[in-house]
Amino acid sequence: MIMTCTGWAFIAVQLTCTMPEPAPAVVCPPVRTWSPDFQKRVAAELRERPDSALAAVAIQSIGDRDVARACARRSKR
Repeated sequence: MIMTCTGWAFIAVQLTCTMPEPAPAVVCPPVRTWSPDFQKRVAAELRERPDSALAAVAIQSIGDRDVARACARRSKR
C-alpha cells in the first residue's frame, strides 16, 4: 500500500527560553561530638578488638565526620 499526500503543510515552531533554576541549598550532615570519657572508652574497646565489625564502623564514621566538617567549612564561605 502506497500513501500519496497532496496539499500544503505549515509547520509552526515555538521557541521558549527559560532561566535555569538555582542550585539547591547545601545541607551538610551533622558533626557528632562525644565526651572525652566516651572517646577513651571507644579507644580502649578498639584496642581490644581491632579486627571487629564495630572497629570498621568506627573507622568509617571517622571518614563521615571528616566529610561533614569539610562540607561545613565550604558552606560557610
